[in-house]
Amino acid sequence: MTPRGTHRLILAAGLALAATGCGVVEQIQQLKAFSRCEFRLASVQDTALAGFAIQGKTSLKDFSPLDAFKVQAALRRKELPLAFTLNVEAKNPNDQPAAMNKLAWILLVDGTELTSGLLDRRVEVGANGGVSTVPLTVAVDLRQVLSGKALDSMLTLAFNVAGLGAHPTRITLQAKPTVLVAGQPVEYPGYLSVSTEFGGNPAASSNGDAVAGRLEALLR
Repeated sequence: MTPRGTHRLILAAGLALAATGCGVVEQIQQLKAFSRCEFRLASVQDTALAGFAIQGKTSLKDFSPLDAFKVQAALRRKELPLAFTLNVEAKNPNDQPAAMNKLAWILLVDGTELTSGLLDRRVEVGANGGVSTVPLTVAVDLRQVLSGKALDSMLTLAFNVAGLGAHPTRITLQAKPTVLVAGQPVEYPGYLSVSTEFGGNPAASSNGDAVAGRLEALLR
């Protein structure tokens, strides 16, 4: 977060405290510390397309006609659901513990907004280098968000998210944490933005392409 954003955040917290008449110093410190945490998108796991796991499918023998049938059934329903868990890592370099109470988020893949959600639980990060991992459950209908795109584009995105594609996929998370100060919710003024690339592993890309190609062939 920028210094200006931090100042606005602390001002909002001060107003919340003034409204309640409570000087909750510890909560303000946790708020300040969280605004200065270092965030990264650590990993993607449990990637599933139309209800079958594609994470770890690295050869044709891992892929069956039944998997293609599940995709065909989804397409007949005019949908193509993709689900995965995005693990967000927060590191606290401050000498005070950090915390938040909920997190509103927006997920973009290669610049395309896929979906959004709300994590409604408290997360604490210990002081002096403490690390906490926040798993976000992501579910999106590729037919809806990639309307007008060819099927191979949807499959490419799904396999790239699973780390099996020939080219890396850039995943961006825009996050707005909320903390409670004297019992009052205080949102961050704006969004934190964290990006990284998944996939594009030369050792896995050829196998991933073969699996994706097999799926496309079975769907014809």
